[in-house]
Amino acid sequence: MAPRPSPQTDRVVDLMEMIAAQPERGVTLAEVTRGLGVHKATCHSMLASLLSAGWLLRDPTSKAYTLGPALVRLGTAAASRFPALDVARPAMAELAAHTGGHVIAFQVDADHVTVVHQVRNLRVPATPMRLGTELPTRPPYGAALIAFTGGEEQARWLAELPADAQQRYGRALAATRRRGFAVGLHVLPDIRLQELASLIRAAETGTRDPRGGSRLTDLADALTEELIHREEWFLSTIAASRHYDVSHIDSPVFGADGKVVLMLSLVPVPSAQSGAQVMGLGKQLLEVTRRLSAALSGIDTGGR
Repeated sequence: MAPRPSPQTDRVVDLMEMIAAQPERGVTLAEVTRGLGVHKATCHSMLASLLSAGWLLRDPTSKAYTLGPALVRLGTAAASRFPALDVARPAMAELAAHTGGHVIAFQVDADHVTVVHQVRNLRVPATPMRLGTELPTRPPYGAALIAFTGGEEQARWLAELPADAQQRYGRALAATRRRGFAVGLHVLPDIRLQELASLIRAAETGTRDPRGGSRLTDLADALTEELIHREEWFLSTIAASRHYDVSHIDSPVFGADGKVVLMLSLVPVPSAQSGAQVMGLGKQLLEVTRRLSAALSGIDTGGR
């Protein structure tokens, strides 16, 4: 049974995200009230508790609320779980500056990846991914990660695909491993993605969807099936003169034990890219992930 939602907790999360989105200016009580859609008295009580805990500060002149010093301790404790980020953060900022795109770092677990850091570029209008967002690695997702695992793990992953798709994905995995990075394309109609996002938000907030509780699962399954049978969602070959609508480029960072500890994802400026440009972006990302792997493991990863 799914856990029951907690509106009070959701409001605190939304508030902190709202303030974190503009940490220097902060937000006023009126902005909090409008943004959360709750009564002023409720917001005031919540803000007072967060001020008392040191999670927030209130500017005596502007009356705006900003992030407080107690969060530094919490952030330091959280960051200690991801030591690879210590070396990855400056490299990600450098890559974003050079390419003009977003750079996202995913922590790798057994069956999913989690967003643990991102560097945004204002030239890319994509909605930022919330830290802590988890994405599954079951087929067809996780292809960029599974390409750099062992043969047995790849075989298990491929076995979950329909028989008519296994050979095509096998070729794409091999090409990705040789290349050092994976390229994913924008292939799904925006309206389908917007519909799925709406249903996910409804599920997260406990809002009843008028089309029935199974609608979210049905749509997710339909999107998964569509991705599996798209010939060029996960690219095997990249022709230099052809143009591609690139969604993201992924490359792994390896730890001292040779296993993937982070996956970096570059989200480029949304415009058609020639194959030569795609390869250029991929090589810039690969140079960064190889440098980080070498820093973490003390070995040259150029032969991976």
